[in-house]
Amino acid sequence: MKQRVWVTVLAAALLAPGAAQGSADVKLRGLLDLGLASSNNGRLFNRLTFGDSNFDPYRLRLFLDAQLTPALEVHVQTLLHEGWGPLKADGAYALWTPWPNRDLSLEAGKIPWPIGTYAPRTYSDKNWLIGTPLMYQYHTALQWDVAQLGVDDVVAAAGAGQLSLDGSKKYLPLIDERWWDTGAVALGSIRPLEFSLGVVQGSPSWPSPGNDDTPGQTVLGRVGLVPAPGIRLGVSGADGTWMPAWYSVLLPAGASLRDYRETTLMADAELAQGAFEIRGEAVRRRWQTITAGDLDVNGGYGEARWSLSNGAWLAVRGEALRFSDVTTSTLATRPWDDGLQRWEGVMGYRVTRDVRLKLGAQRTLRQPFGLARVRNDFLSAGISLRF
Repeated sequence: MKQRVWVTVLAAALLAPGAAQGSADVKLRGLLDLGLASSNNGRLFNRLTFGDSNFDPYRLRLFLDAQLTPALEVHVQTLLHEGWGPLKADGAYALWTPWPNRDLSLEAGKIPWPIGTYAPRTYSDKNWLIGTPLMYQYHTALQWDVAQLGVDDVVAAAGAGQLSLDGSKKYLPLIDERWWDTGAVALGSIRPLEFSLGVVQGSPSWPSPGNDDTPGQTVLGRVGLVPAPGIRLGVSGADGTWMPAWYSVLLPAGASLRDYRETTLMADAELAQGAFEIRGEAVRRRWQTITAGDLDVNGGYGEARWSLSNGAWLAVRGEALRFSDVTTSTLATRPWDDGLQRWEGVMGYRVTRDVRLKLGAQRTLRQPFGLARVRNDFLSAGISLRF
């Protein structure tokens, strides 16, 4: 409901008298992705929260950007794909830059995540590869909509979170790059430092841009360092509540849902030297639960690109997720979810400034407890058209 309010407010701003008289600079643009994948199972492993994936036959993003005053901007975007329900705003926020000679702004609305460095590369024309890193996409065995009553319930869902994204159950990713949250953040830089600090309604794993069912908010941000051209380092963090109000029936006497936190620590690094670029991120996430104790996961990715002079490039990404051990009612010690590894490679070509072609291959390895590894390989092709 709140995201509809934001869209209404922003639309009203665009139709204000100043905009009608031509004082506002309004631009509409789009990004069309067309793709092929050799395996439906490959799409399942890459499926995002709303059922789409970066390997779908088509997806269309629409953007509305408005410069209302020299200091105030408005940005709205949405995404259309097969099976999509009512039109929703993926992002809808205002950006205020009070001092034109300083890199300091305030964002408010349904905003991009101010942690990590992946958010700008969620778009196909900015992503060296095709897929989304596991730490921003993969859904774990921890369920949000129904309280799992103990360790046994959690491990029973191991490996099922990502493959059960049919709307009947809601499993938590580490950071949901497909779903932004409502909040406000201050961001900018004082060279060589970069910074962002803000608050959102929900959490990075379960945003609440509409009705907020989660008591409390999440504080989050990033501090970065650019010591020299082509070198970028940073750390990010988030801390807040994640359990919905109906979990309160499980609380022990004297406890509150605010006592159970979702905490995230991240580190990022980038290096660009001539035609070669490399970047990576690492994450440590902890969910404190009422009945299953602390559930931890460590993960990260590294990716590299070598650009050729004719507009072509070669890119590769390697990544992994590892889950902490828990003890079941049978006294078995095991990870609370199945560990994962993934490799992806792409050959890309920039046809024009607005058209990019990609040919890729991806392998995902999942390690169920006590069983042989499950492997999924597939080939893909994609074209990104910006207009």
